Amino acid sequence: MTVIIFSALLIFTNTLQAFLPKFLKSSESFGVFIPDTQVNDERIIGMKKSYTKMLLITGNALIGGFIFWSLLTNPKEEHTVFVGLALLFILLFISMWFYARNHVTLIKLKKEERWGAGQKERKVVDLQFREQLKLLPNIYFLMPILVNIGLWIYGLSQYDILPNQIPTHWGLNGEVDAFSDKTWLSVSALPLMVLIIQSMLLFFNALMKQSGAKIQVRSKKRSREQQLAFRKYSSWLLFLVLITITLLMGYLQLTIIHGELFSSSYTMFATLAFVLVIFGATMFYTFKVGQSGSRLEMVQLDEPIDGVIDIDDDRHWKFGLFYVNKEDPSLMVEKRFGVGWTMNFGHVGSWIFLVVLIGSIVLISIIL
Repeated sequence: MTVIIFSALLIFTNTLQAFLPKFLKSSESFGVFIPDTQVNDERIIGMKKSYTKMLLITGNALIGGFIFWSLLTNPKEEHTVFVGLALLFILLFISMWFYARNHVTLIKLKKEERWGAGQKERKVVDLQFREQLKLLPNIYFLMPILVNIGLWIYGLSQYDILPNQIPTHWGLNGEVDAFSDKTWLSVSALPLMVLIIQSMLLFFNALMKQSGAKIQVRSKKRSREQQLAFRKYSSWLLFLVLITITLLMGYLQLTIIHGELFSSSYTMFATLAFVLVIFGATMFYTFKVGQSGSRLEMVQLDEPIDGVIDIDDDRHWKFGLFYVNKEDPSLMVEKRFGVGWTMNFGHVGSWIFLVVLIGSIVLISIIL
C-alpha cells in the first residue's frame, strides 16, 4: 500500500509540474510578464514544450526506477517512505532547475529585445469587483472549527479514563507507530494542530476578498469573469480541504478517546479516501480552472485595443516566485508560476502570519 500511495503521489506531482505551463495565463511564462505582443512568440512556445518533455522523461524514469526497486527488493515501509520522499524532493528540484533556466533565458530576451517598447502600460481598476465575488461565507468555515473545538473539549473531559500512552502518529497501513505520555498538552495536540490548519484556511478565504484582481487591459470583460470564477473555485477548494481534514482528524481524535473505535483497516481507508479526495479536487482545480481562471471558457468578448499593455511588475517578483511589494495592501496574491496563491512578502502582515504559523507548529512538535 505504501508503494502504491507514493507511486501515485510521484506520478501526480511530476505530471502536474510537467504540464504546469499549460495551466497558466499566456501573459506570464516562467515567472516573467509577457506583453500581449509576444505571447505567440515561437521561442516561448518551444520553451514550454521543451520544459514539459524534459520533465516527463526524467520524472517517468525516476518513478519507473522506484517501482522496479520496490518490486525487486520488497523493502520495509520505513525504507519505502524514505526513498519516496527523497524522490519527491528530487522531482521538485529538477522542475525548479528547468524553470530557472527558462526564467533566466526569458528575462534576457525580454531585456535585449525590449518587449513592450512603444506600448503604454495601463492598469484596470474595477470598483465593483469585490461586491460581485461569490466566495463562500466565512461562517461555513467556522462550523468545522466549532466541531473540532467540541471534540477537543470532549477529549479533555475524558482525561481520567484515557490510557497512559496517547497515540500521536499513524502509519500508512493505519497502525499507530508513535505514542506520547498522557498529559493535558498531549491530549490537546491533535485538535490544536487541526485548529491551526482550519484557521489558516479561514484566513485565506477571507484574504481572497481583500486581494486585488489583475484584470487584463486588452480583455477586460473576459479576464474579469475569469477572475471572479477563479476565486469562487478557490474558495470551494479551501472549504473541501477543510471538511476532509476535519473528518479525518476528528475520527482519529475519537479513536484516542474511545480506543474500541480504532481499526487499522478503517484508519487506512480513511487516509486513502482523504488523499484521493484532495488529489481529485486539486486536479480538477488545476485542469478545469487554471491560474486566474485562464482555462475557463467565457462568453464575454472584448473589442481589440492597440498600443496598450498591462503593467509590467517584474520588479516586484523575485525570481518570478516571491512577490515583494510594500505598496500593495494585499497580503495574498496570485502565483506567477503555479496554480493558486502566494504571500506578499513586502507586507509586514505576511511575516507576522508566517511567524505565528511556524511558531505554532514548532511548539506543538516540542510538546509531542
